[in-house]
Amino acid sequence: MKQQSGVSTRGIGFELEQLRRDAELTLQNVATALGVSISTVSRLENGKREATPEEVSAILAVLGVIGPTRTRLLDRARGGDGSGLVEAANPTVQSRTYLNFETRASVITDFELMLIPGLAQTPEYAHAIISAIQVDEGEPTIEVRVGRRMARQAILARSTPPAVNLILTEAALRLPIGGPKVMARQLRHLTDLCERPNTSVRVIPSTVAGHAGLLGQFVILDFPADRPVVHVEDRTTGLFLDDPALVALYRLTVEKLTTVALDEAGSVELMSSIAREFTASEEELR
Repeated sequence: MKQQSGVSTRGIGFELEQLRRDAELTLQNVATALGVSISTVSRLENGKREATPEEVSAILAVLGVIGPTRTRLLDRARGGDGSGLVEAANPTVQSRTYLNFETRASVITDFELMLIPGLAQTPEYAHAIISAIQVDEGEPTIEVRVGRRMARQAILARSTPPAVNLILTEAALRLPIGGPKVMARQLRHLTDLCERPNTSVRVIPSTVAGHAGLLGQFVILDFPADRPVVHVEDRTTGLFLDDPALVALYRLTVEKLTTVALDEAGSVELMSSIAREFTASEEELR
C-alpha cells in the first residue's frame, strides 16, 4: 500500500509552491536550476515525498527566500517524520499554513463553541471579534486581518466549492459581538449561506447543557486524495493532526454533536428568530 504523506510534509510542500508562485517561477525553472526533473519538484510541492533539509535549502536558494521564512521552513524540514505539525500561533505564519490546507479541501467541517466560523463571518463581525481578541500590538493590524479573513471566503464562490458543514452553539448566536445591528446582519448572512447547496449550518440549542464539544473548537479538512487533517487552535498554538486514530476521534465528536443539534430547518428557524430579536433590540436603542 502506498505511504501517504504526513501533514508537516504536505504543509512544507504547499508553502514551497506558494513561494515559487510569488517568485513568478515555473516548475521547469526550479527543476532546471536544481538539475532535477519537473516531477521531482512537483512531488515535493504536492507533499507526495518528504523533502530533506538539503532539498528545502536548495529550493529556497533558487527562489531567493532568506531570513525568518527560510529558517522556519528548514527547522520544519528537520522536524522528523512529518506525521504532525505544531506551530506557534503567529497570525501570519499559522494562517498561511491553514490557508494552504483550507484552499485544497473538498469538505470542511467546522465546530465553534462561542464564535461564528471565519468562513461565515461578515466583515463587521470579524472586525469586532479581532478587535476583542488581539492583544499584541506587534501583530498585523485589525484591518489587515479582517481582509485576510474575508479573502478566505472566496473558496465558497468557486465553480466547484468545497462542502462546508458548520456546527455552532446557540450561545455563539446570542453573544452580542459588535452590538445588535452587527449580530442581526451576521445571523441573516448565516441563514443566506444555508440556501447554498454546498453549505450546512447546524445549531446546538441552549437546552442541551452538556455536549461533546465543550472542550473547544476544531476543524476537520477532507481532501480528494490525501489524509484528512484536523486543526485545533488556541491563542499560542496551532495543532495540525492527520493520525487516523485521532482524526477518527474528532469525527466521532462531530457525530455526537450532530445528534444533539437541531436539523437544518430548525437551525435556520432559530437563527432567524434570534436575528429578529437583535433587530428589535437595535431599534429600541435608536
